[in-house]
Amino acid sequence: MISRIVKYTGLFIIICFSAISVFFSIAKRDFTDPRIEKIFYYTSFFEDRFYDYRMKSTLIPDKVEKRLVMADIDDYSLQNLGQWPVSRVTWTQLIDKLRTYGAKVIAFDVFFAEESQTCNEENPDIELGNAIRRFQQVPGNRVILPYKINFKNQEQEDVFSDIPEHLYNYIMDTKQAEGLNLIDSEVSKSVYPIDPLLNAEPALGHIQVQADADGIMRHYRLIGNVDTLYFPSYALATYEFLTDDKPLFEYLTPEDAKLTVKNGTMSINFLGETKLRWLGGSNHFPKVPIYDIITASDSDQKMKEIFDGTAVFVGASAFGAYDLRHTPVDSMLPGVYFHMNFTNMLLEGRFFVPQGESTKYSWVILIICTLIVLGVQFFGNPIADLVTVVAVSLGVYYFDTYYLIPKGYEIKLFFCLFSMGASYSWNTFLHFYLANKDKAFLKSAFGSYISPELIDEMYESGKPPMLGGDSGVRTAYFTDIQGFSTFSEKLTATQLVELLNEYLTEMTDILLDEKGTLDKYEGDAIIAFFGAPMPLEDHAIRACRVAIRMQKALGKLRKRWKSQGNKWPQIVHDMRMRIGINSGEIVTGNMGSASRMNYTMMGDAVNLAARLEESAKQYGVFTQVNKDTKELTGDVFLWRELDTIRVVGKSIPVTTFELLDIKTDAKKLLVNLSETFQKGLEAYRSQQWDQALEYFNQSLEYEYERFPALKGKKTNPSEIYIERCKQYKEVPPAPNWDGVYTLTSK
Repeated sequence: MISRIVKYTGLFIIICFSAISVFFSIAKRDFTDPRIEKIFYYTSFFEDRFYDYRMKSTLIPDKVEKRLVMADIDDYSLQNLGQWPVSRVTWTQLIDKLRTYGAKVIAFDVFFAEESQTCNEENPDIELGNAIRRFQQVPGNRVILPYKINFKNQEQEDVFSDIPEHLYNYIMDTKQAEGLNLIDSEVSKSVYPIDPLLNAEPALGHIQVQADADGIMRHYRLIGNVDTLYFPSYALATYEFLTDDKPLFEYLTPEDAKLTVKNGTMSINFLGETKLRWLGGSNHFPKVPIYDIITASDSDQKMKEIFDGTAVFVGASAFGAYDLRHTPVDSMLPGVYFHMNFTNMLLEGRFFVPQGESTKYSWVILIICTLIVLGVQFFGNPIADLVTVVAVSLGVYYFDTYYLIPKGYEIKLFFCLFSMGASYSWNTFLHFYLANKDKAFLKSAFGSYISPELIDEMYESGKPPMLGGDSGVRTAYFTDIQGFSTFSEKLTATQLVELLNEYLTEMTDILLDEKGTLDKYEGDAIIAFFGAPMPLEDHAIRACRVAIRMQKALGKLRKRWKSQGNKWPQIVHDMRMRIGINSGEIVTGNMGSASRMNYTMMGDAVNLAARLEESAKQYGVFTQVNKDTKELTGDVFLWRELDTIRVVGKSIPVTTFELLDIKTDAKKLLVNLSETFQKGLEAYRSQQWDQALEYFNQSLEYEYERFPALKGKKTNPSEIYIERCKQYKEVPPAPNWDGVYTLTSK
């Protein structure tokens, strides 16, 4: 009974969540509060990107809109003109040329907010204004200049207290119910055109685009409300003067704001936006560099063929112009193409159907597909279940992509498929859970004292665990917190447990992520190994990678503890850990008594790893590795050879290394430290004490730069070798000295 309640409750939650997400993914742009928009950001992240992917597959690759041409401020033009921003003289030449070639509209995606600086010369702003007049003397011709509007009280910019007089010439035709208005806006002074150009009576269009929550530009703001008067955007004004159409804005009910042009009607949200239906990127519009335009002859037939009767958008594709936008069709698309695509959308009449229609279709698809899958699962055939899920998913996907999207529907297909897939997964999960309840109980009962790997092996073989083990080349791994015995003097028992749990959780997660096997905890120490019970060819590499990740994770923990103020004493803020790693012949297996056993490791290589961790403090390093391990890792890591030593309890010397970093991630400082220290070590072994001192003094500076907080508080390998060189310089070693150093303590 309980399982049925859980089952149907889960299905109800999945379907309701999906249906609500469909609604908010469509309506989220109508929320002006950024906190609410942030809550529903997930809908944009999943749904909009999935729609973008499907939409791009419907684009016609070779379709070109010849009525809209880009006059390109490209790198080639800037290189030949030798100036950025482009001078007003150049713009004057461009307008005159385009008038000669028969262009009908020139739309500048360039702000003219500052007057030119002149000194007893003819004012280029006045000449540019005269060029605008000359162009507009041709019947039907128009130059459009951009300006900016901001949502009221959202952007702290200098704005006009009253609507600029020139804008009154471009108030849109509207039909609206009393009290209904789009979001209020204000005209920004920062980029408003200068008077010498306004005196030439150009048309004006606002040019403000707000990206979606995921940073991708999908919505175009085509209407702006300033003091309950409505003004056209840059692209809408371009369309209006190119076609001589007069758009009508209607806002008669709160749910139905729309703009009507001769090719159809489009819905508009509370921000004055509509979603853009894309023609495509830069290859879908003719493009001519501005330098080629101004240098071509007036009789150039090719230019006349390109520009005659067109709307020319003057915009920048040059990288240094910083006008590249993230769009669904191109992650670095020059911003002017956003306006050109919207103008094409108006010319073609390719509008989205009303949001209510898309929402209704989305909910119908969601419910029908989910019920189909649940109905098939009722018969209990897993293969039929899977085939149905795949078949329905593919069918709906292709139906939406190649039928509904071209018709202007914006189906929220991600959450339709999510509802179907999550319902299938939930049912499958519950079935699996109930069918394996006994196995789960057995695992929970034994898992507290037998390793999970061993339990899995027992399940697979059907045999209980037995004493014994096997031998192989593996890597032993020991860690210890430096000076941990003093922590108990500074912390209460409760604090000590909290600190250890946080530290051990972070480090164990890293260990398990790299497929290491946790042997045991001994207080603050972590004992682990790599290569058993699951064989790992790269066990040495994984162990070293864990060491690097643990040291970096401890650095983040120190910052976190410091940020918590007085909660932790200074000793916690300065916590360091030592790591010892060694590879060799290691026995792993079930050890203990016949009734209580543990999967663990034994062997001489294990003991050496423990000694390396303990002796690391004598060299002032935090990760000490044996030569055998280093040789197994190849060329993956950056090392510093430390010494050839005899550890306590061992007669055979071993060469040890400090693990610095992954070679591809290593900073120049660590590379310099490794190389300089190695030169000093070679001179030391050659008994060239002065030269060795010179190198070790150099590496000492790198030591201090690496750990500035430890200067004067803790020794380091360079200081140790400087002291040895001084001693050997005064009292040289025996003639048969082999360079091996014998440690006298752990």
